[in-house]
Amino acid sequence: MADPIATPNAINPQEDSFLACVPVEVLLRITRWIPTVDLANVRLTCKILERNLFNSFAHEFFRKKQFMVSTPSLQALIDISKHSTLSPFLKHVIICTDRPNDLFMYNPPNVDQKMVHNLRRAQADQANLISMGLLPAMLAEAFSALPSLEVIDLRDFNSRSRNRDGINAEWRSYGSVSLREATGVGLSAPGGLQDVFPTQIFTAIIAALAASGSQPDNIEVLLRHRSWGLLDSAFAIPAQLEPKLAPILGNLKTLHLSFCIQMESFMIQDFLTMARNVSWLRLNFNSVPRISMEEPGPAMFKWLEHPETDTPISNHDRRSVSFPNLKRFDIGHVDLAAKTILKLVAKFSPTLKHLSLRRVFLIDTPRDLEEKLNPWAGLFKLVTKIRGIQLSVLELSDLQHGRLDHRPFRGPITFKTGTPTSPYHLHVNNYFKGTTDRMSLEALVENLAEEMICPWPPRSHVAISDSEMDVDSDEDEDADEDDGEELDDDE
Repeated sequence: MADPIATPNAINPQEDSFLACVPVEVLLRITRWIPTVDLANVRLTCKILERNLFNSFAHEFFRKKQFMVSTPSLQALIDISKHSTLSPFLKHVIICTDRPNDLFMYNPPNVDQKMVHNLRRAQADQANLISMGLLPAMLAEAFSALPSLEVIDLRDFNSRSRNRDGINAEWRSYGSVSLREATGVGLSAPGGLQDVFPTQIFTAIIAALAASGSQPDNIEVLLRHRSWGLLDSAFAIPAQLEPKLAPILGNLKTLHLSFCIQMESFMIQDFLTMARNVSWLRLNFNSVPRISMEEPGPAMFKWLEHPETDTPISNHDRRSVSFPNLKRFDIGHVDLAAKTILKLVAKFSPTLKHLSLRRVFLIDTPRDLEEKLNPWAGLFKLVTKIRGIQLSVLELSDLQHGRLDHRPFRGPITFKTGTPTSPYHLHVNNYFKGTTDRMSLEALVENLAEEMICPWPPRSHVAISDSEMDVDSDEDEDADEDDGEELDDDE
């Protein structure tokens, strides 16, 4: 008797199965919201389903992938980079600041000694990767083999956008779950202002770029915890690496940075000068002190707002840079005077299209306090008068205003209406985004002023002596005149 499987009319368990015959578009809809484990099981059922689902699967799970500073995690990155079918999908590499908690300061009797040993090994592994130069070497090996690499991202959080696995499900670093199971501890939070861990990772990334010759379009440092950030030493470029790094930084399109600079910044000036061709620059100033009460804001702004020249601004500063291709400029987590923002917008006005200010504290003038004027509305009204301004998008969130002297006051700016751009905006009235698609910039600013709610403290809290008011008013008038001269210049 003939084998029924060998006969022409026999059923092929793969080609003739129901799911294998379903059009790919329908199959993707069926599997779109099932958990990751179930998706993996579907792909294992037969080669046809695996082939039909591969592009969607690779795009979702390998286009953007997060790793941590550990040998198993970095080795996985290298393995992916050398995988013939997966490596072309990986465009966005995230290096997270995950570290195992050190909860076993001593070894109580009830602690699993195997877990203690695993924890110590993990901590030693992480320390050795940095101290022995293995971290930049492994990153360079991976970067050099990723043909589609576009974004290198350093962050201290997990994205809660893994929707197929439930609400707020996170995309974690490769190996982090296994590390928790092996050690019995979670992953640590930032260690404070003097913690150099993010700086060490950033310098390793930069060194890896120099060694690999890879040319990503974007370098992003997204540190949400305000208790730490990149130190100025993170931007020190060794002379022997400068010839390799200069063209890489010079071809960047996007640069996002989070600082924790506690003194004058010199090395960041060199770094930004090399990255002068970016079209999107974001500067978040985590835990950065003010220069003084009279000149709020990081010292770097004094250099940044200066027009580009061929000579240094001072004995320590490099020449300022104009960022001739800058289309979007983001500033966050900083206290600033209105004239500083005006000078920056005026400097970049020939190309600037999008201005984003997040958690910016605007310093009131005595006149603002006495007459209860809205300093933000006044600032943006002056922005509209900048010659040649091409600003088309204004994005504001979590703004404040007030004073920082012996009568300190911080008032949160809110808006009557607004639409959040993501579920992380908990308060709709703290966010405003306006465009000039259907109105002029002047009309947009007028609409903004009407939407803005500017709180003020009781009058007794802001009472100012006549002599102080006279002096401050004269200074403000001079400052306004100076600002007008700056805005009339084509910088």
